Amino acid sequence: MPDGEDDPRWDALVAAVLRVAAVQERRSRFADKPALWLDGREIAHLEAPGIIDLRITQAGWSAVKEDFRADPAVRRDSSRRDWLELHVRSAADVERLSPLLAAAITANRR
Repeated sequence: MPDGEDDPRWDALVAAVLRVAAVQERRSRFADKPALWLDGREIAHLEAPGIIDLRITQAGWSAVKEDFRADPAVRRDSSRRDWLELHVRSAADVERLSPLLAAAITANRR
C-alpha cells in the first residue's frame, strides 16, 4: 500500500466530495497514489499524508479565491495553473474547505 493511502484526512476528503458528485476513486495518472476522477479527469490526488492536490480551473479559483486565498490549508503556486495544494490537518479542515471542493467539482465538469 502506498505511503499515506490509509490517511483519514484523504478519507474525509473523499467523503466530502462524494456528497457533491459521483466521483471514482482510482490510481493517479501522475504516480501510484489514490486519486479522485470525475468524467475521465483526475480532480484530486493524495500527494503525501495530509497533502492533497486539487484541480481547479482558473474560472473556478476566481469564483472562490476571496474566501480561500488566505486559508492556511490552501496553497496556490501560480506555475501550477489548475492545481491547488491542500494541507489538511483534520476532518474539520476538510469540512471548512467543502465550498472550495464543490467549486472545484463544478469547474471540472465537462
